[in-house]
Amino acid sequence: MKKNNKETGNKGERLAVEYISKKGYKIIERNFRTRFGEIDIICQDAQTLVFVEVKTKIGHDFGEPEEMVNRGKLSQVKRMGELYLLTNNLDVACRVDVVAIVLKGDGEVERLEHYQAVY
Repeated sequence: MKKNNKETGNKGERLAVEYISKKGYKIIERNFRTRFGEIDIICQDAQTLVFVEVKTKIGHDFGEPEEMVNRGKLSQVKRMGELYLLTNNLDVACRVDVVAIVLKGDGEVERLEHYQAVY
């Protein structure tokens, strides 16, 4: 991944954490990684454990961030969520959310959308 892409992704994750925290979500973990993949944010919304995929883009070239979250990506997040549940011996309700962020060229937020229960 190019350095700029990594910086953009990190900024997007920080913005997503701020946004969902203000909505009352409790952040449990960021960047849960195994050799099988990664979950950007794991948080709690009331009694539900939420696995959040964050997609951040600068501008609108080559599509919107939501379009980058396809069935395969959602399936991977779901599998990683199942692994997280097993690893932590949890038996709780859970869901997958997506936060899509578009930044302007100067790095300011143009649009931030939070899609709940996409998978």
